[in-house]
Amino acid sequence: MAHYIDISIPTSERTTVFPGDPAPRFDWPNWAISKGDPANVGFFQGGLHHGTHVDAPWHFIGDGKKMEEVGLEPFIGPCLVIDAGSAPCITAEILDEATRGKPPPRLLFKTLNSQQDYWHEPWNPDFVYIREDAAGWCVDKGVLLIGLDYLTIDPPSEPTFPAHLALLGAGTVILENINLRHITPGEYELIAAPVNLQQVDGAWTRALLREL
Repeated sequence: MAHYIDISIPTSERTTVFPGDPAPRFDWPNWAISKGDPANVGFFQGGLHHGTHVDAPWHFIGDGKKMEEVGLEPFIGPCLVIDAGSAPCITAEILDEATRGKPPPRLLFKTLNSQQDYWHEPWNPDFVYIREDAAGWCVDKGVLLIGLDYLTIDPPSEPTFPAHLALLGAGTVILENINLRHITPGEYELIAAPVNLQQVDGAWTRALLREL
């Protein structure tokens, strides 16, 4: 039988969010069994970029594709998990060495971020990020999707979001907030189709890896 590994982070009212974003909130304002109703009917309030989610180009590109326009291809198929070791950021040199210059269509980056439950820790401005040259390398190689084990891929020291702009500007989608702590670097099949939301800049996903 195929073995699937969940690389999504848990979403609850405790989940760490990007500074300024609303925290997730769950509520049962109408029907609740505890009130004598026949069922529990929950409501959710929160942003589209909390928890494990994908960024569509429209997130940063004014005329870029919205979520429903991206299609499923980037989110399902062969991928490579790259271990960045103790590197403070993902660079083009790291990617070239790990892939010998020939990457698969999808790349996930395992970094020091995954060593702790960062989704329940305060925002850490010193997270391992993706440097602009690495983003450009992915674009040049035709990578369809990249994923990082933190809330975002650009550091606070880059207020213009160069990695987001380079990737999304070229149509490369971004998978953020994944947990790769127990994942052995290597080749997998990624299954990370987003929720079918319309006219939005991002969407949640339950990201899975299938061992080959």
